[in-house]
Amino acid sequence: MSVPDPVAQQSILASPLPTKATLKHRRNLFYQVIRLAAINIKMFRVIATGRHL
Repeated sequence: MSVPDPVAQQSILASPLPTKATLKHRRNLFYQVIRLAAINIKMFRVIATGRHL
């Protein structure tokens, strides 16, 4: 077993925790479907305009 890095451990402890609203969105299937559709539309636009290179 490896010894934990104290700097990394402090960084993890200092990182912010997600809010209740964030956790609710992450578990909400409807919200995830909407976000998936939004990112797919954005990717389609970039590919269709040819700016992806």
